[in-house]
Formats: sequence, C-alpha cells, structure tokens
Amino acid sequence: MDGQQLFFLIAALVVVAMIVIWALVGRSGGTGHHDAGHDHGHGHDDHGHAAVEAPPAIVPTMGAALDPTVAPLSTADVDAQIAAQAQEAQASGTPRIAAAIGEPDDLRKIKGIGPKLNTLLGELGVSRYDQIATWTTADVAEVDPYLGTFKGRITRDAWIEQAGFLAKGDIAGFEAKFGKL
Repeated sequence: MDGQQLFFLIAALVVVAMIVIWALVGRSGGTGHHDAGHDHGHGHDDHGHAAVEAPPAIVPTMGAALDPTVAPLSTADVDAQIAAQAQEAQASGTPRIAAAIGEPDDLRKIKGIGPKLNTLLGELGVSRYDQIATWTTADVAEVDPYLGTFKGRITRDAWIEQAGFLAKGDIAGFEAKFGKL
C-alpha cells in the first residue's frame, strides 16, 4: 500500500468515525420518554414509529461530538464560512492551499501540464510535486476554479497520482503507469 492509498484509507476511517459519533450523539439527545401520538422532537411520526430523517448537511465538529453542550454548526453557519473563505481567496487572487517549500520542480513532467499551465500554476503558488501529491479533494476544489480553460485537468489527468511518483523519485513507477517522461 503506497502513501496515497494509506492517506485515503485513514481519511475514510475518520469520516466513518465522525458519522458514528454523530449518530451516537444524535440518539442520546432525547429525554428518554415519549407520549404516543405526539412529536416532541424525538424523531417519531404521529403513529409512534421512528421517523426517517435526512442526514444533516454537515457532520458535527469533533468538539460537538465530545461535548454535547457544544452545538454543532448549522448549515447556514457552514455556508457563511465557505462564502467568507471564497471571498478571501478571490480577494487574494490565489487559492488557499499549502505553500510550496523548496526549489521548484519541473511541473511540465506531469502529463497534461504544458508551458501555459505551468506558468499559471506558478502564479497560483504551485511549484512542487510534493505539494500536488498531497492535495486533498478540498485542495482540488480550491485550485480548479483558478485554472480557467484548464479546469478539470487535475482530476482528468491524474496530477496527484503522477506527482506522487515524481515526488518520490519513482520514475520507473511513473513510466510504467503514465508512459515515458
């Protein structure tokens, strides 16, 4: 199992754990009694059956899961935070991603990145294989809108996987999967 697969496995386990915690916190929120035929916010319909509810738009924060006195963020709060972050990113003219540390790599070795896209990525602060190799889904969503006519290339051309091989110096693995450099 390589590093990227391990990362996605751990991320999936964290998401599952958060959902389980949310479910447990959600079940413990009642007073323990129920008057038949009345809904007192315990998730039952008028016939006393458990009502099927849609899952929330967000999973409560870990603090809310561990401390039931901390209210989870509402969908409106999350939407407001996302809008504020988007405005901040747009005002700066660059995506909010981890900065590159070290000398720039030749990103044109990644299939799908030519001279124009290489220049654009440099202007956005993207200059290293290891930087791209560690991108999350959120990072891709952050960078993609800045790519203009190249939008969608990160996923379509498997930049993260390619960058992973190149960041590790695994040229043989890269060429086996993506062809000669």
